[in-house]
Amino acid sequence: MTTELDCLSLLELLDIRDGSDNGAGRAHLVDCPRCRALLAAIPEGLELPQLASAPVISPGGIERRAPESGSTRTGGLWRAIGTPEDDFTWVVVIIGVAPDADNRYLVAPVIAEPTAATDQDLPLDPALLGYATFADVANTGVILREQLIEPLGELARPAASTLVELYRAVLGGEEPPLPDFVGVPVLDEADPRLLAADERRQALRALWRAADRLVIDDDDQADADAIEGEQTQRGLAVLLGKHLSGPEAEWDRSTLLEASGAEGAWLNCFLGNQLDLTDLRDIGDLARVLHTLDVQWDEAEGAVQSALWRSPGGIREAQGPMIPMAARGKPGASDDEVTESLYADQSTIDTSAPARKKQVAGYLVELRRALEDLE
Repeated sequence: MTTELDCLSLLELLDIRDGSDNGAGRAHLVDCPRCRALLAAIPEGLELPQLASAPVISPGGIERRAPESGSTRTGGLWRAIGTPEDDFTWVVVIIGVAPDADNRYLVAPVIAEPTAATDQDLPLDPALLGYATFADVANTGVILREQLIEPLGELARPAASTLVELYRAVLGGEEPPLPDFVGVPVLDEADPRLLAADERRQALRALWRAADRLVIDDDDQADADAIEGEQTQRGLAVLLGKHLSGPEAEWDRSTLLEASGAEGAWLNCFLGNQLDLTDLRDIGDLARVLHTLDVQWDEAEGAVQSALWRSPGGIREAQGPMIPMAARGKPGASDDEVTESLYADQSTIDTSAPARKKQVAGYLVELRRALEDLE
């Protein structure tokens, strides 16, 4: 009996497809329907490009601290687990602490496949852990303090600041760091590194689950349990995947992006059951994707709702002194967009259960309106 933790990597699956596997991978396939499905889904002719490793330039160098120091500030490196029963650990780097709870941390997984890093990832100096890695900033999530089980070290402050800068750039709020500090840009929408990132996003769901459950209050627990139980049947990733993979798929990734006009980065999030719950910036792209695939609202509503509950975020609220400011918004920007720009550096996000419940309902209303506008 195999588990997802034993599953083959993208490189190993490509070796099997090309006939260069040593036999161990094919033996694994016999008992693993998941890897058989992933192998069948690899587009014909897909090759992993010979990517040069990004130059690892650590701003300010490295600060290796004794593990017993256990720093939980930005830049702290830890081993983390999903549950106490897990026999597998992830290495994560801390980006920040949740504003409403000092026992929850925003982290990025640290991946030991340096050639898989893109310009949304931060390569780390091999001397930090003893081997080449990168911080997968595009796949961040929230974990609880008790999930951090072993401190490994800490980035120097300049490197930690670069990590935060890249995180904000990935969210679309700031300019990205210098190109020398990040990975190699993606080649196109068929870049196999995007497929590898999607696989990691699915595997990481078990790591984020403990913190996800805390944002739902008792009144919503029954709904949350129902959503959890139906995730595999009606999740957004499953809904879209029916149209993009398998023998009866009518679309592939490239043609869907071209026909819908959606951005590839947002499609990656949709396929990972992640939506922009706080600022709703992805609603137009999601509406265009659903409209292009001719997905009816009755089918889409439940899938989108389950993805919203699994996505981080809440209601953005302004804070700090009220001083005269000129909001530089694009012509025709909504009041919400102007407020977001105006208070970009003076806001907090209310992630309480009532706030998230209200935001989920508002997202669904706006999405349905956007779909109706496309009719």
